[in-house]
Amino acid sequence: MRCGTNNSQERMVCDGSKNISLDCKDEVNVSLLKDDRSVSHCFGSVHFNHSGTLEAVCSKDWDKNDGQVVCRELGCGEVVSVSFGSQPQHGRMHDQVDCKGSEASLWHCLANHLESSTPCKTANVICSGCVKVRLSDGPGKCAGRVEIQYEGKWKSVGESNWKEENSKVMCKELKCGDAVAAPGTDSFIQGKSPVMDIEVTCVSGSTSISSCIKPTNKLQQQLQQQEKNKMLICQERRVVFLMGDSACSGKVGIEEAGKSYWLSGSNDTWDRQTATVVCQEMDCGNAISINFESTSVVNASGTTDLWKYSYKCLPTNKSLFHCERSERLSNHSIASVVCSGSKTVSLKDDAGGEGKCWGKVDVCLNGMCGGVCEDAWTEHKSNMLCKAFHCGSAIYPLSYLKTKSPSADYKIIIGSVHSTQQTTNISQCNMVKIADGSYCQNKPAYVVCSGSVKARLMYHRDRCSGNVQMFYQGIWRPVCETALQNQDVQNTICREQGCGHAVKPLSFFGPSPASSDAVVSGLSCSANSSSSAECGVTLTQTNNKLCPFGGLQCSEWRRMVLKLGKGACEGQVFVYSGAHGWAVSSDGWTETESKVLCTDLGCGAYINHTTMENAENHDLWWGKKYSCKGKHNSIWDCELNDGPSQNQPLFVKCRDILTASLGDPGKCTGQVMLNHLPVCYDNWDDSHSKIACQEQECSNRISSEETNKGRRSDGYFVSCSGSESNLGQCKTTKGKCGRGLVSVSCAGAVKFNSTQKCGGRIKILYRGTWESACLPDLLSNEARFLCKKLNCGSPRRFQQGLIEQSDEEKGLKTPEISLQCSSDNTDLQHCILKEKRCEKPDVIYCEGYQVKKPIDPIPINLYVGLSLGVLSLVMVAALCLFLRRRFVTRFKARFSMRKESAFESGDYEDVETSENEQFGPMEMRDLNRHGSVIDGDKENGRRSAASSLSYDDIAEVENVPAQPLSSGGDGTSSPGPGAGPAATHERRLQRSMRDPSPRAWRSMMTRITWSLMARIGGEKLTA
Repeated sequence: MRCGTNNSQERMVCDGSKNISLDCKDEVNVSLLKDDRSVSHCFGSVHFNHSGTLEAVCSKDWDKNDGQVVCRELGCGEVVSVSFGSQPQHGRMHDQVDCKGSEASLWHCLANHLESSTPCKTANVICSGCVKVRLSDGPGKCAGRVEIQYEGKWKSVGESNWKEENSKVMCKELKCGDAVAAPGTDSFIQGKSPVMDIEVTCVSGSTSISSCIKPTNKLQQQLQQQEKNKMLICQERRVVFLMGDSACSGKVGIEEAGKSYWLSGSNDTWDRQTATVVCQEMDCGNAISINFESTSVVNASGTTDLWKYSYKCLPTNKSLFHCERSERLSNHSIASVVCSGSKTVSLKDDAGGEGKCWGKVDVCLNGMCGGVCEDAWTEHKSNMLCKAFHCGSAIYPLSYLKTKSPSADYKIIIGSVHSTQQTTNISQCNMVKIADGSYCQNKPAYVVCSGSVKARLMYHRDRCSGNVQMFYQGIWRPVCETALQNQDVQNTICREQGCGHAVKPLSFFGPSPASSDAVVSGLSCSANSSSSAECGVTLTQTNNKLCPFGGLQCSEWRRMVLKLGKGACEGQVFVYSGAHGWAVSSDGWTETESKVLCTDLGCGAYINHTTMENAENHDLWWGKKYSCKGKHNSIWDCELNDGPSQNQPLFVKCRDILTASLGDPGKCTGQVMLNHLPVCYDNWDDSHSKIACQEQECSNRISSEETNKGRRSDGYFVSCSGSESNLGQCKTTKGKCGRGLVSVSCAGAVKFNSTQKCGGRIKILYRGTWESACLPDLLSNEARFLCKKLNCGSPRRFQQGLIEQSDEEKGLKTPEISLQCSSDNTDLQHCILKEKRCEKPDVIYCEGYQVKKPIDPIPINLYVGLSLGVLSLVMVAALCLFLRRRFVTRFKARFSMRKESAFESGDYEDVETSENEQFGPMEMRDLNRHGSVIDGDKENGRRSAASSLSYDDIAEVENVPAQPLSSGGDGTSSPGPGAGPAATHERRLQRSMRDPSPRAWRSMMTRITWSLMARIGGEKLTA
């Protein structure tokens, strides 16, 4: 038996007369250890405590029969699971334990008892006695967050892996009846405990959660941690409440399964201790006094039912339902109590002040105040609170506000709030405080009641038109354009302002708000909504770039202006609505109203106002009077329903002057200025440009453009309705421009020209510079108007060869403007469009254009004659070249022979003479005739017949006698009388022959060649 020795010294006799018993000296019992080797209850690694020594049980052959013996021996219920454990310490071990399941002790099972061996894995067991269930952070034990104690730790359960059958089993195990299908208006806070990673699946007939645990089926731990905890309400959920004038006094009631009962009260069943437990359960301190009331009070269900039990409580009881209970006596009075504490619920704004129908839900319990966790707050609670504060209904959900974090010193003390059917004030609800195991993201519950939401239209200059703003969470917030696109939303806002129906949405006017808080990005109203408080509101943390703000104009829009005076700040008072203007009567008008009007107009201080008795009569009179007594934001707050008793024109004069200018004086183009401050491009359109041009007497507008983009300059925002005669009468305000500045071009600044007189590329002086332009067609109406403008008649088409392109027309860029006149527009200045309609500048040619002088065509017979002449000249030139070479060769040979003869005689002077004599009159005339060809001389109007002499006659000329020479008056030799030009030419030839230079030779040869060509030409003509 391995139980040591026998404690008894008496000798045992085995004679069958009586049972034999043994009392062994050793003590053996089973212990279950945790991982830290401490003793646990109903789960852990199995050990024998053998007389104070722990001996491990090995897991070899360990099964549920063995585990069942251990659980029964320890009084731990049924076995839930068996498994292998970790390595044990060295020492005695028990291996291969084999139980049949009916043994009273594990020690009685067969086993291999080892004194020492290699350490083995220990056997583990989990018994049902270690599996417990509870519903946490709820009002009582029958409602709250599902938690299961497993292996010594409380764990929550994810929603997705929880079955309906599990809820039924758990409610029954808690003795709370059946499970309720849905929690309804109740919600509970999340927990800090880890999520159970073992499957829990109950089937029909399961009696406890422990029997539903499947240890071998592991769940994905990561997904479990991201899930919401499972919440559960059982049918027998019971809640105590007080119904009286305050949250901590009144009749004591009990609600179970949605039905209300009154607690019976008598001297035997209702005492101060029991009443104190009720007060403490309601967070109301201690009982001050107790009383009994008649059962004539009718509860919300229309009955006077009394609760079936009476209670007797002790100071240690935490809840009325934990007290000793007994069957209710026949006394039908109702227990009531007045508690010492206080309990209040209010709304706090972000600064900690009292919110008007909006703010954080703030609860004060006996002087300790803090917020309510958002996780367990419901829309039902918000509506209950708004109703109690007379603030309409709750706006829900609050997507933006849920992301708002409170200040670091603000504490959340309440996890969840629970009401009953009888609760009318949220302060009467049961408050569940945040416990150590509770988890809240430190986001307090926010409530915004419809009574705190309202809309308005800014600015004060207009009534029923302006930027839309909504008062939400204590702040006037801009509204995005996209939130104002729905017609129901527009009409609801207009109806709320008493402005009729919506006409159109507007762009935001003025500088963008500097606030970085959330804006209204979405609105949803019904067709019958009377105010924005009835609309759904969406807030977004964004800026004007991602969410441009918007405005709205309603059907009752009107604006007050001063006209028929000097400028925008003095004149007769008119009210404009739509396209019509009504004169305002001076009846009842005082200095006070004038001051308000001057401020609204941006015209500074008030100077005076008068009644214009001799003023122009008006058919239209405004049917309202004005009185600015008391608080007012604009002249429209002073409007009365009474009409004037008499109609007399009203004239008001203010101190400031709003003067507009346009670029340099007289230029009719440039940057728009108002009181020397630039005008912003925001809200600017063509109608504004028209007013600016006409105010400067620059005819109509042509175009406007944005300059200084992205610089955020200081400037005037301007918004005109179309009835104004100058910019100062428009709605204006100063601030940082959201866009650039305005530059306008008026028709008065436009001039037309062309690159040539009455033709060429079109030139338009536009936006201060000359620009090229596009035309629809060369003969279009626009071309006709342009030619007329240039005083050049009508447009014409010319052949391309008759048109000259000037240097100015080369290299021009693609035009950015075009001329396009409408059917009813004949003024070319108003036909300019800022559009690219051609790839290169267009041209125009009018009647006055000077074309190139045409060149007469050459006749075809002249072409033929010239061609034949050129061919003949080529042939003659070739023949002359041949003859020239032949003549030069022969001439050089003869000249060489004569020179040698002169050297032999020694008569140098005679050589020159004899050489001259070699050329007779005929040759000299031929040479002279060569000179005459060059000089263009003629003889008797025709060439000499001697020119017909051929080169073949040169040999004969050698026999002609030489002419004598005579002396001139100066003693020099000269040709004799009658020598004529031939003698002169002869003398030139003699000089050339005496001059041995190459230049002289070339000159002589050229003269000879021309002489021969002349002779040949003469022969041809003779022939």
